[in-house]
Amino acid sequence: MENALDKIYDIIENHEISLTEDDILGFLQMHRRWPLKYMWGQPSVEIVPEFTDNHFTTVVDFFDYKGQFLYDRWKRCYDAGFTTIMSNVLDLTPQLRELSEKLFPYMGENINGNFYFSPGTTNKRVSFPPHEHDYNVIVKPIYGNSTWQINGEVFENSAQSFIIPVGASHSVSECSSKKLSLTLNII
Repeated sequence: MENALDKIYDIIENHEISLTEDDILGFLQMHRRWPLKYMWGQPSVEIVPEFTDNHFTTVVDFFDYKGQFLYDRWKRCYDAGFTTIMSNVLDLTPQLRELSEKLFPYMGENINGNFYFSPGTTNKRVSFPPHEHDYNVIVKPIYGNSTWQINGEVFENSAQSFIIPVGASHSVSECSSKKLSLTLNII
């Protein structure tokens, strides 16, 4: 019998999500949708910083004094090649809401989904340094490709979803073209 993680993986892998770079740029222009703080006190939009050995992101100055997202400030970083993390995204489209509903019976709660959105770069860090989580992560590529390292093994991924198991050291080592992936934290 298939275990719950395998069932969740199959649902995610077989669920169609059609998004383009223009769609994501449009979502980010909804400045009230992206609060300064969301779950666990983290910002809803962050970038992977260039100079840190920690698993921390930065919001630079993407939010005004009311905590509202400032698209133009963020866009400068995106245009400069920085990878963006958009948190809690499973409400943005009918396809994402449907995926959330399909997963609810297995999780007993709404699952957290994040986008990793990159313009492609050869001179910026595209991921955190290798790090681990105390939960499984399922990665679903939407478009583009990237090179991953998981527990020291390197592989290219452009289409198939995959599971990063609890405690596995992982990072993206290369992403030279535009990329969007959805990560789902299976806690």
